[in-house]
Amino acid sequence: MNFGESLKNEILAKPIRERHCKKAFLAGIIRGTGEIYETDGELGFQFKVSSEETAMQVSLMLKSLFNYDVREISVSEDRLNAKDKIVISVSGQRAYDILLDLGVLVEEENDVVVSLKFYGELTEKECCLRSFIKGLYLSCGSCTIPSNQTATKTGYHLEMVFSHYTPALETSEKLAEFSVLTKVTRRKDSFIVYIKSAEEIKDFIAFLPAPLSVLKLTDTIINRDLSNNSNRQKNCDLGNVNRQIEASMKQIDAVEKIAEVIGLETLKPDLRETAKLRLDNPDDTLIELAEKLKVTKSCLNHRLRKLVSIANEL
Repeated sequence: MNFGESLKNEILAKPIRERHCKKAFLAGIIRGTGEIYETDGELGFQFKVSSEETAMQVSLMLKSLFNYDVREISVSEDRLNAKDKIVISVSGQRAYDILLDLGVLVEEENDVVVSLKFYGELTEKECCLRSFIKGLYLSCGSCTIPSNQTATKTGYHLEMVFSHYTPALETSEKLAEFSVLTKVTRRKDSFIVYIKSAEEIKDFIAFLPAPLSVLKLTDTIINRDLSNNSNRQKNCDLGNVNRQIEASMKQIDAVEKIAEVIGLETLKPDLRETAKLRLDNPDDTLIELAEKLKVTKSCLNHRLRKLVSIANEL
């Protein structure tokens, strides 16, 4: 089970007890993937959920809130995510009453229209707002985080997909009121509220709240940071080794050039001693050479630079 699935399971595992919060949750579910249709002059609506657990919970809420027994359930193929969706349909006069009660339909000047305003009386209480966002995320949200197997391919990403810009912007602004920072973008015919920061995803999950998922994400962040720091240290160490090897080869080439052209015996005693020691110990670091010569590292560096300078002149 990936992180996104475990997050949704945690949301479902915590029961919603208050009637007003149940209505907000159900409204979020319907708002996320709901479609309104008309068949033979009769109004109906349907919405998709990703798991049997979600379908069961939604069915129980429809029964307890509106005394509606769900009978129309089908399966829709989701080719993009390679996972089927469960479609729940509600039709007849009861469908109209439910949509009106949940604020999806509103009466305006002797007419009934679909409201694109997601946040109003139904989400005035903070507990109801959290329940609404839970339902919204369950129906149109997803989350991926890095794992040990996919760390090089997958980053941190959480998103919710909307069919209209207004509710996407409203949702982003509403979350910002609780210090959950998101961005809004367009993807083909959809509008996406998304987060790509690990810490801000953690803020979103804490807002729901889903404490177990917060702990899992925190653990991933810590382990990933430790791994990145370790890799940076390894890269730094490797870089130092490579520079040492290049410097050593340059110094040995210089000494061999001097020996070939004018001979090491023409050098001053301190330079001659250094040159011979460098030739005899090609793998030694500067510190190791300095200890053998019983001089400082700075003094050794000066001698080696002088040898390279003499070779360059030759």
